[in-house]
Amino acid sequence: MITALASLFGSSGDGKANGAPPVVPASSAATSAPASTPPSAPPSKRAGTSEPEHGSPPSAGTELWRGSLLLGHEPKDLDAGHPVAVGYADEGDVYTLPGNEIEGWNGTVISLWSGRRTGLPSYEECSSTVDAEGTTKQRLTKTTVLCVRTSAGNIARLKLTELDSDGIGSDNRTMFDTVIWKTS
Repeated sequence: MITALASLFGSSGDGKANGAPPVVPASSAATSAPASTPPSAPPSKRAGTSEPEHGSPPSAGTELWRGSLLLGHEPKDLDAGHPVAVGYADEGDVYTLPGNEIEGWNGTVISLWSGRRTGLPSYEECSSTVDAEGTTKQRLTKTTVLCVRTSAGNIARLKLTELDSDGIGSDNRTMFDTVIWKTS
């Protein structure tokens, strides 16, 4: 208010300062509207509000995918949301070998679950066992439960449900009940 009055009284006697119209002080009853953010700004940036970001990464142990996983000789990417065959590309994580074995690809490590005998391992249990005992290859039997750390660092639990061949032929395909969890 003082600045407005000083401008008014500091102008030349004709009521104009440098050709600009005179400044009229606002009454004490009037209030000025706060500066608004342009409508093109996203809602979280308007008037200092903060909203959670959509699309933020899931927390550790959040389930990415659950379902039946059919593995054969072609590696599958377990980090793709729904596991997908990728050939021998860098994104592949696991595939089967003749002789009823499963192998990790591209830095993927696999551990045979040997913990408690009832129930399946949790995210934390799988993460611990794969850190302690993970290797690149494991033998498959009818009761196999595996814990896997994928090439992207996610954790998966694979419970063998079908062992279709004797492991000798080139057509061995193996079915797993699978859960994949996001690590970070």
